[in-house]
Amino acid sequence: MLALLLHTLPVVFALASFWCNTERKLLLLNLGLCISISSLLLFEQAWGGAIVLLVAGMSTTYRLVKQTLLSATATYVSLSLMTGIVLIVNDYTGQTSVLAMLPVFTFMAYRFGELYCKEAGLRVCMIVGSANFTLYAMLTQTWGLAITEAMFAISNTWYWFKLRRQLMAHPA
Repeated sequence: MLALLLHTLPVVFALASFWCNTERKLLLLNLGLCISISSLLLFEQAWGGAIVLLVAGMSTTYRLVKQTLLSATATYVSLSLMTGIVLIVNDYTGQTSVLAMLPVFTFMAYRFGELYCKEAGLRVCMIVGSANFTLYAMLTQTWGLAITEAMFAISNTWYWFKLRRQLMAHPA
């Protein structure tokens, strides 16, 4: 029963993303995804992935708590350190193939968006990251993940287009 719940939660969060019409809701949803997927990975004893999602969750939590963007320099330093941690975990677990690097690119896109970008840029980074992760999931035939990430990419694309229309209608 616990396994079913842990596999279902990420899909529920992906469905909820269609109602994330603000940056704060999007960040809260992303934190929920980090927690639910890391719980699933811990249950599956995929320690490397769980550590990566722990780092991702801490980054999202930082943005939610501080409610400020980092400077370009601070973003690149933070992103380099976090990506270094992910690469070390990948190396330690033997995940060094080109295919294993696709989640690292997703991680980088998400973290860059949440630390440096306002809502429109954050959504673009999440679209790129989710599209990349969808490709990874399809290549590894992890269909639940592919569906979850595809839904997340679609919902962010929808809201990005809404933001773009608003900016075109009311230029600053």
